Amino acid sequence: MRINIKHSASSDPEMYFDRLFKETYANTVAYLEKISSDKDLARDLAQEAYLKIWQKLDLLPEDGEEMLRYILIIARNCFLDHLKGVLKEKKQQDAYATVYIETSAAANYMEVKEQQQIIDHTINTQEESARRFYLLNREEGLTYKEIALQEGVSEKTVERYIGRVLRTLRTRLASFLFLW
Repeated sequence: MRINIKHSASSDPEMYFDRLFKETYANTVAYLEKISSDKDLARDLAQEAYLKIWQKLDLLPEDGEEMLRYILIIARNCFLDHLKGVLKEKKQQDAYATVYIETSAAANYMEVKEQQQIIDHTINTQEESARRFYLLNREEGLTYKEIALQEGVSEKTVERYIGRVLRTLRTRLASFLFLW
C-alpha cells in the first residue's frame, strides 16, 4: 500500500494524524482482524493502537512503507498485550476456582462430619430399644414387620420407637441447618 501524506507531524499534528488515520485505518483493522479472528476486537485494538500512535506521532518514520509497518507493529503489540491480559485473567480465574473448590470441599466435609456427629450422638442417647430398632431399619434394611417379628414386639411399637428417633433427629438437624 502506498501512503501519500504530505504534511509532517511538526507542522499541523492534528491534520497529519487525521490523514494518516484515514489512509491506514482500514489496513490496520484488516490486519488485526486476521490475527484475532474477531472484528469487534480488531476495531477496539485499532483504536488503542492509534491512541499510541498519536502519543508517539513525532517518532513515525517519514517513508510511507516504513510508517505502515510501524503502525502494524504497534497494532500487533496491542493485540499481544490483549492476549497477555486474557491469559492473566484466565490464570486468576483458574486459581480462584481451585481455591473455591478446595475451600468448598473442606467446608462441605466439615459440615457433613458435624451432621454425622449430631446423628450419632442423637441415636446413642436414645433408649436401647429405640436405638436398636432404628439401626436395624436404617443400617440393616429390615422392615418394621421384620423387626417386630425378630424382637417379639408389635409392628406399631417398632413404628412408634423409630418415629420418636426420627423426630428427635429432625429437630436437632433442623437447628444445625438453621445455623448455616
